[in-house]
Amino acid sequence: MQNILSSAKTFIIVLLGLYTFSACNKEDSRIEEETVKLQEYLDANGYNSIEPTNSGLYHVVISEGSGESPVRTDYVNINFTASLVDGSVFETSDNALAVARNILRDDKLYGPARFPLETLGILGLREGLMLMKEGGRSKLIIPSNLGFGSTDYGTIPPYSTLIYEVELLDVISDPEVHEQGLLDQFVAENEIVAEPTESGLYYIETEAGTGDLPENNSVIKIHYTGSLLDGREFDTSRTGTSPSPISFALNSPNIIPGMIEGIKKMREGGKARIIIPWDIGYGPQGSSEGIIPPYSTLVFDVELVEID
Repeated sequence: MQNILSSAKTFIIVLLGLYTFSACNKEDSRIEEETVKLQEYLDANGYNSIEPTNSGLYHVVISEGSGESPVRTDYVNINFTASLVDGSVFETSDNALAVARNILRDDKLYGPARFPLETLGILGLREGLMLMKEGGRSKLIIPSNLGFGSTDYGTIPPYSTLIYEVELLDVISDPEVHEQGLLDQFVAENEIVAEPTESGLYYIETEAGTGDLPENNSVIKIHYTGSLLDGREFDTSRTGTSPSPISFALNSPNIIPGMIEGIKKMREGGKARIIIPWDIGYGPQGSSEGIIPPYSTLVFDVELVEID
């Protein structure tokens, strides 16, 4: 019996060894295939004279930029297009390009992307951004070990080299100060004379209502359009040929504090522009679905249709 058990153990160990050997061979083969494709890409684009960093990243400077380079604790604001070595684009901040390449997503706000470098999961992109200067443009050639590795992301096969073309618009060391500067600029450019409330909210009545003011527990119906300070629209109730107002309770925990404060100043039938600073909006983390960036001021054009 002992000999049989011993033989069985040996057989299992051999099988495991063969499986591991086979898996390693397969992985080595995929890495070798990626290396060949990467070299072909470098040859075809004349990048052979560019030395990779110690990690294997290739940084191709398109325009140098004149500002500071970001450090890991900074936020950055970028435009970008990401593709594979065969030229297929899998992500971009450019709405028109996303439409043209048939990769437009409903859950994404196109235009400049703002985020903290610390949370960036693509190591090669983070390293590359830290090599750039504010105002500069670069092409970052990111081997799979600095990208998505052996993970299959559907349109991004395992062991894929990633090509990021990036414009570094802003290096933001203090996002609160940066956003306040953008808000002050917006107020000045739009000649807003209304004074902010104690919370920092701006309420600009555009059409006076004649009905009641809502109360804390009111259920209301509104039409609205929400935008960022740069004019990018992230949500609206006015969609379709016959748009319907949305209905909600003012005391709902899902409503941001700035929206509640602003609507409570309106009378039924009235219209207003409500400018909501980040700290009474979606805060330092942005919206949970990722559409609204961190530390974003929100501009809502609201019509208070009805108070139930």
